[in-house]
Amino acid sequence: MRADHSISGRKTTVAQELVEAIPDHEPILTCSQDGCLAFVHQRFPASSGTLGHPTQLRVALVLSGGGRLEQHSVFGPKLESLWSVGQFNVVLPGQTGTYSSPAVEILGLSIDCSKLEEQVVDVRALAPLTAALHRDTTVSAVIHAIQSAAEAKVLSDQFLWAGALTIVRRLTQLAQKPAHLPDTPRPLTIDQLHALMVYVDASKDARPSVQNMAQVLGMDQTRFRRGIQAATGMSPYDFLTHRRMHWASAELERGLSVMYVAQSVGYANASKFSAAFRRVIGCAPSEVRRGLRVGPPLL
Repeated sequence: MRADHSISGRKTTVAQELVEAIPDHEPILTCSQDGCLAFVHQRFPASSGTLGHPTQLRVALVLSGGGRLEQHSVFGPKLESLWSVGQFNVVLPGQTGTYSSPAVEILGLSIDCSKLEEQVVDVRALAPLTAALHRDTTVSAVIHAIQSAAEAKVLSDQFLWAGALTIVRRLTQLAQKPAHLPDTPRPLTIDQLHALMVYVDASKDARPSVQNMAQVLGMDQTRFRRGIQAATGMSPYDFLTHRRMHWASAELERGLSVMYVAQSVGYANASKFSAAFRRVIGCAPSEVRRGLRVGPPLL
């Protein structure tokens, strides 16, 4: 549904402001009847600029792309992390500052909290979530359910609001969890992730073991497993697969054959490569090669 249509068939304040914020990239929006809520599906180029909005709570879940995200705001510690597929950020009303974002395709919610009762969205309770990226099955499942209903043209105003409020309640639960427990793993740093990506890219036709990857960073396997999980939400094997599929997507866009690219990333079986590619990128390798779909950029 385009930005000039809501479920009730009229343009809303939230939709207008989102369109104005990204004038060169009109988003696909679904808006509530009261104008307080918008759901967006959009691919953004790498960019930097002013962060936040005076009255809107914004949540953005990455579908494809990713890379280094930085957010500096008045809400305390800056956010500096690797934004990967399946992770979401939270930007609160009045969270002014600056950001630097990688190229990403996102599904997002924007809620105008100024028009809601305070007990619906307690902004102060969500403040701990602004300093990190998050991966949560409940939030992800609800956002994807809204997307599926919108694409099937069966999304009602009641369903949209129910989904949004479910996400707000779940965010409140996440914000109440202890930030640091004694056994909380230390996530890999940006520099460590970069070094790991360089190593994986240099050995893309082989299959590095967890031990190999841990040794590159001078870590034992247990600490490495926990560190990469904490930083990206992925296991070492999933991280390796995601990195290789993004590289494969870039090669397919150049017109190389599916079989050649599959072998280049260590797959002797084209069917297994295609299954892994679809799982990570969201479409068949042949679609990217024929130009029917554009894959996310290699970071």
